[in-house]
Amino acid sequence: MSQSEKTTDPLSERARPRRLRASRRTLAGLALLALALLLGWAFLWPVDACQHPACARQRFALALEVDAFQRVPPVQFELKNRNERVSLVSILAAGGIDIEPFYDQNDLPYRAASGPLDRADLYQFARAWRNESVPPGADAKIYALLAPALVSDTGEPLFGIMFDFADREGIAVAPTATKHRFAKREPDSVELLQLRTFVHELLHALNRRHMDALEMRDGRLTLEAPTRCISGEERGHWFLREEPLMAISPQTIRFFQTAASRDVLPGRERSSYDFGRASPTECQDVRSNRWDDLVESRWQVALRRLLGLVTIGSARAADSEDPEDSEGAEDAEDSNDAEEAPEEPPAPQVELRLQLLPAAYPLGYPIAARIMALNTGSEPLPIRGRLHPGYGMVQIEYRAAGEEEWQLLKPAVTFEPVDNDETLLGPGERTEHTAPLYFGDQGWTFAEPGDYEVRAKLHLGSDGGEALSDAVALTIEEARTPDDQAVLAPLLNSEGQLDLAVGQLLTYGGRIGSPKDLTPLEEATQQYGHTALGSALRLTLISQQLRPPIDPLTGERPAPDFADARELLKETCTDSGIAALKQQLLERHSGAIPEGMHDRAESAAAAWDGTTARPGETIPTYSDPTLVPWGPALHFCFGESRLRVPARAEIPRLARKLRSAEAKRIVIVGHADYAGTCRYNDAIGLRRADAVRRALAQAGVPSRKMQIASLGERRPLDFAAAPDAHDLNRRVEILVEGFEPADEPTRRALPRCPPHAQSR
Repeated sequence: MSQSEKTTDPLSERARPRRLRASRRTLAGLALLALALLLGWAFLWPVDACQHPACARQRFALALEVDAFQRVPPVQFELKNRNERVSLVSILAAGGIDIEPFYDQNDLPYRAASGPLDRADLYQFARAWRNESVPPGADAKIYALLAPALVSDTGEPLFGIMFDFADREGIAVAPTATKHRFAKREPDSVELLQLRTFVHELLHALNRRHMDALEMRDGRLTLEAPTRCISGEERGHWFLREEPLMAISPQTIRFFQTAASRDVLPGRERSSYDFGRASPTECQDVRSNRWDDLVESRWQVALRRLLGLVTIGSARAADSEDPEDSEGAEDAEDSNDAEEAPEEPPAPQVELRLQLLPAAYPLGYPIAARIMALNTGSEPLPIRGRLHPGYGMVQIEYRAAGEEEWQLLKPAVTFEPVDNDETLLGPGERTEHTAPLYFGDQGWTFAEPGDYEVRAKLHLGSDGGEALSDAVALTIEEARTPDDQAVLAPLLNSEGQLDLAVGQLLTYGGRIGSPKDLTPLEEATQQYGHTALGSALRLTLISQQLRPPIDPLTGERPAPDFADARELLKETCTDSGIAALKQQLLERHSGAIPEGMHDRAESAAAAWDGTTARPGETIPTYSDPTLVPWGPALHFCFGESRLRVPARAEIPRLARKLRSAEAKRIVIVGHADYAGTCRYNDAIGLRRADAVRRALAQAGVPSRKMQIASLGERRPLDFAAAPDAHDLNRRVEILVEGFEPADEPTRRALPRCPPHAQSR
């Protein structure tokens, strides 16, 4: 080996440590950079599962326009609570929503004589006073009204109400209602409760429900829970059971942090309220949502992320050092609790039923369903008067024939009930409500002819499951006659589809928009009132005349037109649903209409089950599950109540079968066509039923087993404005209890009517 090979270059030897030190510095720098990036990611990167203000980031900017009526003090959006400042802005900022509230009008005109405001009134004021533009920098805008008094469609006083209009983003709050209820027992908390109510309704507009509330560690409920869940009532005065917690729940924070804007923000193409189910026990249900292992700080967020990288669990440390000992202690504690805990009361139970008519409804007809609830449990339930789908306790589902998935009928408005004291349905008690089904938050429910199924669902709480009615068949058919087509025309748009604006007008009882919007319907009822749809549209005109729309520029409500309303009432009973809605309308205005108008309304039972010979008496007919339709219908000539051949020829055969079957009870129900007034058709239906009863008695059927009732024109077999439909509707049907009848022929025993006895 040469000398040159053995010799090392001294410059190279001296440079090596420098290169090594440089490499080490580079590696250290890269490590520090990686650590900084890691810590930055852990501390600063947005948290999808954020459930605490500490990790929430701003996601949405909202503008909030607030109008208030005369003599309604504005809600204070910033208050002192527990020696801390709490505000509307800080509450929503905790979830990542930057909201800018501003008062626009503080003295909207209002006359006390106009009475409480309902959703139609709010709609009118919103159209007149709301600013249409969205301020620069805002993702959306919400409009709010502070009103002196609010009522639901059923007349119940309310704290808050969601109302629907063009941009689908309205809320209303009645601050004076809060003051009236809490002023005596909780005077120092009134302003706080008014702010709480306002934020609560605003959260509804952002698609938050009652069940998004949480019971925190100190036992208090977050803002999503209704006010009634934290309060009680004693001798008409309300008091707080607990101090209000002015904070949103972790579920809501996470929702605001992760949901798409279309699911949070209201807007023209979106629903302002993602309608969710409620239950009679929702206050207890809400308290079952307890504080859990939440993200409490940004440090905890970072720590969990870092530990997650090395697969270390992020559960909170157990009190015991030995996990097994801890689990054993918890099991023992649970066991002791189970032994000492009092026996749980049985879960509430409800039998839920739904009733519709068997006939095919005309396209565009305002369909209404009878919802019936029987409390079969051992505890009272606050559902009396709250079967309206707007309260959320009962939901209506529907689907077209051949479809598997049920669609939810979302009501066009939701209500915030005030209290439960007068709504308790005791064990063994029944309640019912007739609810319109034809139009909802998404428009016309049955917009096309076809076969459908409808059912009702009542959520009974976390421990009670659901009460579900049987599915009821429903058919929609095209208009068949020229008159039926003509009366349908005002309900259609330029493309021949059911018009959304008209559907909304009908839903609001004709009390929104301008008077000219109602003109086509008025003309249709005048010219085609003899059709089923024309007669049903009268209900909209009655609603408008009994409670005219308020003038939003003056705050005055025009005087009711009782004379025209009284005339229309005579002929508005086209079917059971319309008759029951008429009864509910008159009952809602009972304090403001002449006493003589009350007798124009059938009770709900009379509307659906029929009247008897005794004034005011009703007996269950088609709603009684023990009664089965039996035998062919017996048909009558126009204006007649006597049996003609071949109907009279059926009597001996029917009597023999009824005697041999030993039926326990026989209910004979008379029916009429649309000609004549409601009272006339009730009377002639009763005479027809009595004619059949007397004929059966003469043929040997015991009179003690037979009862008669009349449904007049309220249960047609065919809605068409055609002679053959009228012939079909003039009939008597027999309902039997006590045996399963054999299959009877479906042939119709139509009488041979002379020309002068034919219907129009």
